[in-house]
Amino acid sequence: MGKLQDKVAIVTGATSGIGTGVMECFLEEGAKVVFCGRREEKGKAIEKELQEKGYDVTFVRADMTDSADVANLFQKTLDTYGKLDILVNNAGVLKSFEIANMDVESDLDQVIGLNLKSYFVATKFAANAMKDGGAIINVASIGGLSGAPHLSSYGATKAGVLSLTRSMAKELAPMNIRTNAICPGTIYSEMMQRDSEFTKATLATIPMGRGGEPREIGTVAVFLASEDSSYVTGTSIVVDGGMTA
Repeated sequence: MGKLQDKVAIVTGATSGIGTGVMECFLEEGAKVVFCGRREEKGKAIEKELQEKGYDVTFVRADMTDSADVANLFQKTLDTYGKLDILVNNAGVLKSFEIANMDVESDLDQVIGLNLKSYFVATKFAANAMKDGGAIINVASIGGLSGAPHLSSYGATKAGVLSLTRSMAKELAPMNIRTNAICPGTIYSEMMQRDSEFTKATLATIPMGRGGEPREIGTVAVFLASEDSSYVTGTSIVVDGGMTA
């Protein structure tokens, strides 16, 4: 316990799933967390629940595809806590479609905007805010490691996140900012619902025979955010129960 004591973290897309799991693990390790999402009512409810448990947590409504919202998220963090130590780029969306029938705006532009462009924009703000160094964690996916039918835009953005992570690691290391990625497999969430046919179809390909829980990504994020990984940057950690082994 206490691996992130008094560290200040931003976790994007944290009103459900992996983002919530990461946030909970950070709080349990002593971090102060600012989290965001587009659903204000749900975000405020999560904030209240966690504050009642004694955690130092703040919700900021933000659409990560809106540059003004991103700027406000970082400014609120600095106004509230005076610093930033950790950024977890997690907000994302998955669209399934046949490439021949693709809608360019909804199936491509919106996916790129949230899954990839928002990571660029948030990292820009983080690089300026992390005056004493820090850690950036990009949530990618095993979808960025291999192709899958009907998931071309998702896979392309996640592959882009992995490339971005490597470039960021080399550029930001002289500023004492470490940058790494996590590649989740089937993790139960609103995106990968337990009872959906898509989720069930993936289970047969997982050697461990089950999907993962959001907190199983959270514990890896704690490692990458803490001094336990002080000499780790530019890498990606696959968390998929052996699916891509």
